Amino acid sequence: MGLKGQTALVTGSSRGIGRRIAVALAREGADVILSARTVKPGTGDHPGSLQEAAAECEAAGVKAVALRCDLTVEDEVRRMCRDALERCGQVDIVVNNGAYFSEDQHYTPFLQFRWENWHNYVNANLLAPVLVCRELLPRMIERKHGIIINITSNLATTEMAALPGKGGAAIAYGAVKGGMHRFSQGLAKETGVHGIPTILVDPGYTLTERVEKNSGRLGGLDTSQAHSMELAAKTVANLCGHPNIMFFNGKTVIAADYVREHNL
Repeated sequence: MGLKGQTALVTGSSRGIGRRIAVALAREGADVILSARTVKPGTGDHPGSLQEAAAECEAAGVKAVALRCDLTVEDEVRRMCRDALERCGQVDIVVNNGAYFSEDQHYTPFLQFRWENWHNYVNANLLAPVLVCRELLPRMIERKHGIIINITSNLATTEMAALPGKGGAAIAYGAVKGGMHRFSQGLAKETGVHGIPTILVDPGYTLTERVEKNSGRLGGLDTSQAHSMELAAKTVANLCGHPNIMFFNGKTVIAADYVREHNL
C-alpha cells in the first residue's frame, strides 16, 4: 500500500488500459478518481463502465469517485478537474490516458477523413491532457508534490504500414500523439524544477476491449502479439511509488521493457 494517502485521477478509466491502471493504483492504496463517458454498464459501445471500474477500485479498500467527462468538450474537462479537487481536496497523480478513436475512420485515407474527426482527435487526445495539466498543476506546485503521466503510443514517432486498400494507421492519432510527446518533454523541463515529474508511458500494442472487438471488422490486424493491459498498469503503479521517480522526468517509458527490467 505504498500510495496510501494519495489521490490519482485517471482519464478514460471505464475500461481498457485506464481501468487497469486505476485498479492497480487502488491496490497500492491510492484513492482514485475515474473519468470517462460511459457511466452505467451496457450503455457504451464496448464492455466496461465507470460504475463497474469504481466498484473494482473500492474493493481494494480505497475511495473511488466516478466523474462523467467527454474529453472532446473543453467545458466538461474543466468541470472534471474542478469536481476532482472539490470532492477529494487534492490530486497527487494525474494519468492522462483517455483517448478518442473514430470507430469507422481509424484507418481511413487522409482525404476521406472527416474534418470533424480531426477536431475530436485534437480536442480529446491533445488539448484535453494539456488542459488537465493546466488546471491541476498549480495545486501540485503549491503543495510541492505531484506526478504527471501521459499515456502515449509509438505512433507518435513511427508510422505503421498502410492496411491493404486503406490509409495509414491512425493518421490523426499519430499526429496528436506526436504533439503529446513535444508537450510532455517541454513540460517536464518546467515541472522538474518543482520536483514534479512529467513522464510518457508507452503501453505498446495492447489487446483492449476495443481492439479485440474491432480487429476483425477493421481487417488486417494481427492481435496475437498484442500486450496485456496489465503491463501498462503495473508500470504506472510501480512508477508512482518509485523511490527515484525524478530519474524518469521527460522520458518515455516502454511498459514491456519496464516490467521486464523491474521483474514486475
